[in-house]
Amino acid sequence: MKKMKREYMVLLVVDTQKGITDERLYGFKELEENIKTLLKASRDSGVEVIYVRHDDGPGSGFTRFKYA
Repeated sequence: MKKMKREYMVLLVVDTQKGITDERLYGFKELEENIKTLLKASRDSGVEVIYVRHDDGPGSGFTRFKYA
């Protein structure tokens, strides 16, 4: 496998907020530790971290922004 240059790498973290991933999820503790390990390694290596967060819209428990 060809080694990629760091400037082309990112860590994409998707839907890890509370309510989507919590202790009800099978293997949650292992998942949580793996994510922490990946975040630390990425930051220590200068790899950009991008977070994507689920949003169901107005009135849901996952709303991040206020809607007009």
